[in-house]
Amino acid sequence: MPVSTKLDNAVQGARAAASAREHSGNVGAADVAAFLRRHRDFLNDRPELLEILTPPAERSGRRVLDMQRYMIARLQGAMRDAKAREADLLATARASRITTARTHAAVLALCESGALDNLMEIISNDLPTLLEVDVVVIAVEAEAERMGSLRSTPGVVLVPEGTVQSFLGTGRDVTLSDTPGAEAYLFGGAATLVKSAALARLRLGPPGKPALIALGSRDAQRFAPGQATEMLAFLAEGLSRRMREWLDYAL
Repeated sequence: MPVSTKLDNAVQGARAAASAREHSGNVGAADVAAFLRRHRDFLNDRPELLEILTPPAERSGRRVLDMQRYMIARLQGAMRDAKAREADLLATARASRITTARTHAAVLALCESGALDNLMEIISNDLPTLLEVDVVVIAVEAEAERMGSLRSTPGVVLVPEGTVQSFLGTGRDVTLSDTPGAEAYLFGGAATLVKSAALARLRLGPPGKPALIALGSRDAQRFAPGQATEMLAFLAEGLSRRMREWLDYAL
């Protein structure tokens, strides 16, 4: 039998034996080393193993791989990622606290308002500053023949019946948009300034008409789909309770 054939048979036999040991569960260090030689990309596909392996002591030599340096670089990268995520979480928490504080201040200002004129002055002049937006208006549905009683009230926009439903739909109390479209007309002369908007349903109850509060900002990132809306819903509920005291009389 040719020598080459004998060598091939020996190699195949060794591989078969190693494969048998792998499947039998009796795998030794030599088998692991042989497996890694045959699958040189194994650790590339499973980098998490480098975090639990014990690296060799740092030595010099052309045939010694410095795994410690590689593992340290990986851990440093993981730490940078963790710090970046932590910074994002802290920024989000800080923004949430600021939004909560601003909303609470706005609701307290509404609760302390007196007559209708004072309430609408707070909505038009104070809420934009307290909420860090550019314009705030109240849109109230009213029949065409009854719109005159509130048409001249600052901060109030009278809209045809069905407008609130068209903006908010059924089962939704708040909507955010970073591309204001049809709702931009609610902001009157400030419409061209508004780059993002928030609309929240006002629950005025019988005999109140459907209404909403509209907040507009020149900052396109101020309101965007996917952002939390709990504070906006809280603001709308606080305003709804205050408006119930006068809306029936006004309309």
